[in-house]
Amino acid sequence: MGSKLDGHSYWVSSVCYSPDGTTLASGSADKSIHLWDVKTGQQKAKLDGHSYWVSSVCYSPDGTTLASGSYDNSICLWDVKTGQQKAQLDGHSNTVNTICYSPDGTTLASGSGDNSIRLWDVKTGQQKAKLDGHSNGVISICYSPDGTTLASGSYDNSIRLWDVKTEQQKAKLDGHSSTVYSICYSPDGSTLASGSVDKSIRLWDVKTGQQKAKLDGHSKTVNSICYSPDGNTLASGCYDNSIRLWNVKTSKEILQSDSNYKDLLAQFNIPLQNSSLLPNVNPYCTILVICQNPWLEASGTLILQGQFINYQGIDLKPLFKSKGSCILEDLKQKQKLI
Repeated sequence: MGSKLDGHSYWVSSVCYSPDGTTLASGSADKSIHLWDVKTGQQKAKLDGHSYWVSSVCYSPDGTTLASGSYDNSICLWDVKTGQQKAQLDGHSNTVNTICYSPDGTTLASGSGDNSIRLWDVKTGQQKAKLDGHSNGVISICYSPDGTTLASGSYDNSIRLWDVKTEQQKAKLDGHSSTVYSICYSPDGSTLASGSVDKSIRLWDVKTGQQKAKLDGHSKTVNSICYSPDGNTLASGCYDNSIRLWNVKTSKEILQSDSNYKDLLAQFNIPLQNSSLLPNVNPYCTILVICQNPWLEASGTLILQGQFINYQGIDLKPLFKSKGSCILEDLKQKQKLI
């Protein structure tokens, strides 16, 4: 039985192990970052500084610094020992959705709702490069193991590979029919795996840019994928509340009834759990994303029916009404009274 780490007051959007495996960092929609002692399950520190929810946390390869990206459009660098903020990286004009350290630890990459990827010099806090090409927000990024290439997944349904040195786009991988939520390089760097809102996982040959395989089985958005250290197994987490293991060579799902299932599961040094971004939402209720911008405003909208509750649990219907929106449910009730 694993430990349950309680402390956040709202959903946990990102977790990351320290390189030595002793600490787990978690970023949450409650705007805070918590550091946990893995052995005891106790909270070691709470890092406050962001003004909106924390979307992504990532340890530097040497384990001394934690980076965090937030929907307040900023990135913060934290001294892990003292819990103090070392730097704030500003430049994105929209939400910072995802961050990733380069393998050598000198550069931090960030993907944003402003459609750009930015590369930051960690020592100086200065922006080194801006990679433009996506036609919608960037939601997932991942460095190749050798650090020469950066892969990005986007709301525009594409994956793009970038040459870090020249800052040019090397390839565009098309195949997904919806948002590419998660990407992960194989340990040898030859294959890129991607998970999408289209419910599929795809494996891509990095050299040719061709799709090698399509893994089907999930019934909802695949929001997290991770290779095992030996590169033979892929784990995927999904909004259907399941975690699945896949044999990369055969492109087949490894079932729990398989004799080696537990041994394979043990390979993953990150605790696999249901990491749904919206744990308190009825899974049978469709969530309609009206606008990428978290500061949602509606003017003169006809609302047929449904719940309009924001991430803080506040009902937005009064706001919509104040802006001239017409709610069909209210009209029906009025007609009944007449």
